[in-house]
Amino acid sequence: MKKVLITGALGQDGKILSKLYLSRNFRVYGLIKCNLKKRKIVKGVSYKNINLESRKQVLNYLIKVKPTHIIHLASNNVTYSKRIIKDVKKKYLDKNFLITKNLVDATVELNKNVKFIFAGSSLMYENTNKIKINEKTKFTPSSNYAKYKCISHDYLMNKNKTKKIIGTTAILFNHDSIERAKNFLIPKIFDAFKLKNKKYLKKIYSYNISGDFSHAHDICHGIYKLSLTKKKIDKIILSSGKRTHINDVIDYLNKYSNLCSFKKINKKENVKPIGLNLLARKAINYKSKKNLLTLVDEYKKHILN
Repeated sequence: MKKVLITGALGQDGKILSKLYLSRNFRVYGLIKCNLKKRKIVKGVSYKNINLESRKQVLNYLIKVKPTHIIHLASNNVTYSKRIIKDVKKKYLDKNFLITKNLVDATVELNKNVKFIFAGSSLMYENTNKIKINEKTKFTPSSNYAKYKCISHDYLMNKNKTKKIIGTTAILFNHDSIERAKNFLIPKIFDAFKLKNKKYLKKIYSYNISGDFSHAHDICHGIYKLSLTKKKIDKIILSSGKRTHINDVIDYLNKYSNLCSFKKINKKENVKPIGLNLLARKAINYKSKKNLLTLVDEYKKHILN
């Protein structure tokens, strides 16, 4: 039986992927770092809380499970104060890279040609001046989060050369669903409508933001297809390939709630890069079937009641 191990299994993508793999008759193992009693779990997943910073624990668990596929989504969040911001941010980078390194090294030691997918981020290009991004675009990280993603990708590519691991970095652009954590932009907008927070909505509207936003179900289906392909792909962009204007989302919601009126914005648009998903469409038959307005329809009852 095929077995998939998912880190960060109780996050948005972890939950969606868990359900997807279960529906395809995979045995699903989820690595987590929280108390299961306080979280909604996916029935059928074998959850385990281990210290991913311990090389020994990671290796022992992989030897026990013998996964055929590994999807590495997790990152270790570190809180900090302004006084120690520099040192702790560096620790954030080091800890997250150590977790990735332990998982990659343990996979190589299994010597089973495991398919390993590392979740990259569009922030790996956060300092670029390019409006359209493809797999040939040079990484330009500035934050420690983005740097962690880049050095992890480089490490995975070096280990690919051993031919004991089949590694791919899936560079994920913005994607949301009803499982999305509340501290991200789209859920904040939804909650603002529910709470009738006109001040927050008008502030976001004034920023005039546009960028590449997908429905998380599309992105996760892309990850699933990527995990099954036998093609050698070092990195691949999973994105909508389209520009979405956040003000259009707010206007769409406002039609149903009639909360307030929004003044037309004359200021320059706050443009974020678009991910060109031509490789994904060609290599794994990737398709974007949903968008943020689809998600709004899914959320509507929750928001407006």
